[in-house]
Amino acid sequence: MIKLVVGKKGSGKTKRMVEMANEAVKKTKGHVVFIDYDTSRMFQIDYRARFMHLNEYNIANENEFLGFLCGVVASNYDIDHIFIDGLMQISETELENMDQFFDRLDKLEKKFNITFVIGISWEDEITPEYLGRYRIDKL
Repeated sequence: MIKLVVGKKGSGKTKRMVEMANEAVKKTKGHVVFIDYDTSRMFQIDYRARFMHLNEYNIANENEFLGFLCGVVASNYDIDHIFIDGLMQISETELENMDQFFDRLDKLEKKFNITFVIGISWEDEITPEYLGRYRIDKL
């Protein structure tokens, strides 16, 4: 499953995702990964979750990021939740043009049965049409 936490900058997306990740750690039998582009929330994530600071990996765009995600999944088949905060900080592409990224992420999710929760800063009221197939929590 792919869930999106969408809202304007400062609307509480990251706080909500931290709560969701900590709840997932308590409920899941598998592993939880939290990926962020900065370390400001690192100590708010339950110690049993793997926190990954994306800036340490020199990722330049969404295609490299997808390869990174595949590597994370390949290194640990017990992962069942991956939280990605700040997708638009990672990508140089506008959200309207990231449908191919989400198509490929969909395939990864289905093949390995992983729940992805993705935080997206989005100022507009209407999200791109292709995102309609995912569960969206608007803040």
